[in-house]
Amino acid sequence: MGNTNRLWRITGAIGLISTLVLVAGLIYGVKTVLYPSGDKLPEAVAVPSEQETAGQKDKVQILAMGDSLTKGVGDDSGEGYVFKVKKLLEDRVDKPVYVWNFAVNGAKTSDLLAELNKPTARDYISQADIIMFTIGGNDLNQAAAASGQTMDTLPTEISFQFDELSKQLPETVGRFNEIIDKFAEFNPDAQIVYVGLYHPFAEFDTDRLGSLWLGKWNDAAFQAANRHANVTVVPTYDLFQNHWQDYLYTDHFHPNEAAYEQIALRVAQVLK
Repeated sequence: MGNTNRLWRITGAIGLISTLVLVAGLIYGVKTVLYPSGDKLPEAVAVPSEQETAGQKDKVQILAMGDSLTKGVGDDSGEGYVFKVKKLLEDRVDKPVYVWNFAVNGAKTSDLLAELNKPTARDYISQADIIMFTIGGNDLNQAAAASGQTMDTLPTEISFQFDELSKQLPETVGRFNEIIDKFAEFNPDAQIVYVGLYHPFAEFDTDRLGSLWLGKWNDAAFQAANRHANVTVVPTYDLFQNHWQDYLYTDHFHPNEAAYEQIALRVAQVLK
């Protein structure tokens, strides 16, 4: 009987620890949405030297920009989808593949647009063979998250303000269109890939209203990309729709390593 009681106590303790880990991870995920932090956008980036750009035809150059999804947050391997794509391309092409990754944690459309307005950004874009980026998730999530949300909020208490999102979406979409246009203008020959958005908080969005807004965003992204022959949108919503337990990181917001692998496979499929 004593052994049985001890076993139940151990089981209960393990369950409690698991719950606390889940809650802590989710709170961290919400914090990255409401109060983004991390590396600041650089004031300037060094222009590659002639030696670095010599023999451009003998290599594949990837430029990655945007937010933490392109930075690879949540991937324990440290690769993210960008470097997984690099590895996939190296297996396919008979030349070295290099990456410039200027993604920034917490970046929004306004941040990326400001970066693209720097002369040095144009230099990098013009030299890239492939441009991959993610953006918009922080804009949408910060607009939809309830004001006054605190970091000690329990997971079951997450709420959303879709009225505020409705007000901010047109301006956000407008900035996104500018971003697409600048990428295409600065390098009309590069393959430009935008990785679409998924719903990290779908299980708490009981009315599925967030899914409708994400559909509007992804549709707007497709429309923006369709104006340029060298821009492609890679969808991710369906990957997470019924598999969030398998593909979300412990912060309950970013993809995990397995999810980044699936995203990389999709990106690699659309590349020449």
